[in-house]
Amino acid sequence: MVSSTRPGGPGALRALRKRASAHLKAGRLAEAQALYVSLCKERPADTESWLALARINRRLGNFRDSEYCARQVLSNQPASYPALVEYGAAVYMQGRVDEAMAAYGRAIDVEPGGAEAHYYLATAYLESGRKGAATEHYRRTLESMPTHVGALNNLSTILTDNGRIKESLDLLEKALKIRPNTQQMMVNQARTLLHAGDAGGAAEMLEKAVRICPGAADVRSKYLLCLNYLPDPDPERIYREHIKWEGMHVKKSRAYTFSDKAPDPGRRLNIGYVSPDLKRHPVSSFIEPLLELHDKSRFAVTCYADVVKPDETSRRLQALSDNWRWTSRLTDDQLCEQIREDRIDILVDLAGHTANNRLGVFARKPAPLSVTYLGYPNTTGLAAVDYRFTDAVADPPGLTDCYYTEELVRLDRGFLCYKPPEDSPPVSRSVGETDSVMFGSFNNLAKVTPAVIGAWARILSEVSGSRLLLKSRATSDPYVRGRISALFAAHGISSDRLIYQNHLARVSDHLSAYAGMDIALDTFPYNGTTTTCEALWMGVPVISLCGEVHASRVGASLLGQVGLDRLVASDIDSYVGLAVALAGDKIGRQELRDNLRSAVRQSSLCDAGAFARKVENAFGKMWESYVEGYPY
Repeated sequence: MVSSTRPGGPGALRALRKRASAHLKAGRLAEAQALYVSLCKERPADTESWLALARINRRLGNFRDSEYCARQVLSNQPASYPALVEYGAAVYMQGRVDEAMAAYGRAIDVEPGGAEAHYYLATAYLESGRKGAATEHYRRTLESMPTHVGALNNLSTILTDNGRIKESLDLLEKALKIRPNTQQMMVNQARTLLHAGDAGGAAEMLEKAVRICPGAADVRSKYLLCLNYLPDPDPERIYREHIKWEGMHVKKSRAYTFSDKAPDPGRRLNIGYVSPDLKRHPVSSFIEPLLELHDKSRFAVTCYADVVKPDETSRRLQALSDNWRWTSRLTDDQLCEQIREDRIDILVDLAGHTANNRLGVFARKPAPLSVTYLGYPNTTGLAAVDYRFTDAVADPPGLTDCYYTEELVRLDRGFLCYKPPEDSPPVSRSVGETDSVMFGSFNNLAKVTPAVIGAWARILSEVSGSRLLLKSRATSDPYVRGRISALFAAHGISSDRLIYQNHLARVSDHLSAYAGMDIALDTFPYNGTTTTCEALWMGVPVISLCGEVHASRVGASLLGQVGLDRLVASDIDSYVGLAVALAGDKIGRQELRDNLRSAVRQSSLCDAGAFARKVENAFGKMWESYVEGYPY
């Protein structure tokens, strides 16, 4: 009688499969992989082993091998639900998105309630920008598996983007109960709290996320960004936290050398701009005038666009550049090599610690000089970044220099140049009567601190019959409206004096909403930037409170550029007083409404030619100092 445990016999194969399964359950993927390979060789028709091997290869990142294994199963069982899911996942990771989505669809046909197939299909839709379809399939996932944390987390992200804050927070709370202290879900919760206007709660959540996983550079950047929104920011503490980012996340690497210093400081310079926001984004409204009017005889411009989903704005900016690199798929090291290959002289960061930044590239210093500008209201904290563009109002000499690792380069007559949208609607010519003035703010609710609400409540109390118009991505949510109304009620302001405007996707519709506003009220201590420019362009005067750090002085800088220094307050009492006085001056408000767009158009804020020259002159001086070996 032949033993059932002979090599290749049924008993031996069962034992081999048992060992392979034990390795897999213990997370010993390489050992499990080797055993399942043996099983598949012994029994080529063993679909169970091929399926396990497909899963292992996917977890190991061997996506072509995973695809091959899934194909072996499907050749024998074309309607195998798990094999279709594995096949879809394998080809998706190879960039064959349509093929993956078709496989997920076939899997759902086989098993309509299959949570895994719905989840993967939803994620594919989300990555391709089809949020409506993604939402449907994440909900189908949760119908079959209510505790699926991936679906809970990803659906919450979509809901936050759509302004459905309460539902998003509820999903995240459920997910964190299932899997506490999961960093990505904590980050999403912080992001949602920011949208709701709870900067303090967001900062606490991000601080906890940083403690849980201190090596995550992107999470620490989100924490640093959030610190700028706090009601009472401590600039010394914030500076120290920025310095800590470099200490935690910048690894020692080989130093690049630059042996081609030009003895002629007047040669044509290669300027590189690095940004994930070269698309429809506020950054583009301020960088486009510079790209458009750069002197191409003196400067060659290369843009490094870390843009995942290009749009019409991306294509417009691309046409203004000498060279354009799509860089979202490049590692930091690969991007550094591209910058070196392009022989960039001065590399400009436009993101700071905002989302999808490339500070890891700037830390490696792939160009002789680097500048940070525009996208972030604070220091990078990197010793490798040489300069930061600002102006003498946003950063008065001697007041804020100590809070930057960069040397501040103050541009004359303002550090910002705004390009109004080409499809801007005309300015509404009428203003409200003194007893029906509409104040307003279209700023991010994260900037609306308790002190801001207190000041706005005082203004509403002192201006009889006045109301306040609020618009952000989150003001369509009843939970958010209720939260804001409760904060005003604590100051004696009833909810009928608060007007909530839903988010408007079209720029022209958004700008048209300013027609219903008489006076814009800036936020503090984090001022608005794009919203201030938009209000002024639409003929709406802005009252701003000037503080002690850059983020709280941008409003003063912008208003100074258009000749409205008189609308800048030095404290809360004067902020309230300026708003009340302007509300009572209907003639003055009408004059501003009639003339403000023209004044903005003729001011330094929209003088793109002059702005380009002063930036270029600054670049030239930086390079001259570098060549000569002296500080700027």
